[in-house]
Amino acid sequence: MTHLLARSVVIRRLLIVFMIGGFGWIDLLTGYEFSFALLYLLPVFVAAWYDNKFISGLSVLSSVLVWFYADYSSGHVYSYPIVPYWNALVRIIFFGIVAVLLYKVRGNLNAMTQMAMQDTLTSLDNSRAFNLEYQQIRRHGIKKNQKLAIGIIDLDGFKTVNDTLGHSKGDDILVEFAQILRSSTRSTDTVARLGGDEFVVILQNTNTQGAEDYSQRLRTVFNQSGLKQRYGVDFSMGISLFEALPEDLDEATHQADQLMYKSKMSGKSRTTIHVA
Repeated sequence: MTHLLARSVVIRRLLIVFMIGGFGWIDLLTGYEFSFALLYLLPVFVAAWYDNKFISGLSVLSSVLVWFYADYSSGHVYSYPIVPYWNALVRIIFFGIVAVLLYKVRGNLNAMTQMAMQDTLTSLDNSRAFNLEYQQIRRHGIKKNQKLAIGIIDLDGFKTVNDTLGHSKGDDILVEFAQILRSSTRSTDTVARLGGDEFVVILQNTNTQGAEDYSQRLRTVFNQSGLKQRYGVDFSMGISLFEALPEDLDEATHQADQLMYKSKMSGKSRTTIHVA
């Protein structure tokens, strides 16, 4: 249910309207002796947690107006004419505070989740995020009957840079190479840092020619970056193509990892492609 609310704007907003209208109708039928104030917080919660600020504010105002109409129409007699308007103002402030707090908690939670899924140095996905992406892509690929490829990339000569120029310069190289990877990879594909100087990509809806094109594009952008000329580093890559990704992530990455090491054993600075 929560996944559906997060994904479907139409269903989410229809639910908000249905709840506000439904609670108002029940409130009107039962009269002023029964209070349904807390129930009106439910559409406010859905709007603040799953939608934007405008919809949140609109749900707050709509909930209070519906409550005000139900209370006024029930024949509730107040000691002063201003009392129902004062109550409505208090509810607007209270519901508004709840909506703002929920919106802030949601933003902080999303930021913390993103930090937990992001490599702190390169801002690429980390291994935890890659694992989740892999399972989603695998299920999607099976449904669509798509060919996919996994590529493992390892920098050549990186240890020498760390030993001679220091880890700070090594970190700079990793950040720059991550930018090269991101700019060379399609938005529909996935790129992550596994750790150290090892990176991984998932190419969706591709074949042998697509894998070769990607390898060539990445190497072209890398050569244009000047990293090799400045620091003497290069990269070796292994790409394994699959009719369907294995259920076990380690099995899939192991095959690509073996191909990457084959590239290194064959002289480095090259890509080995194989259909699994």
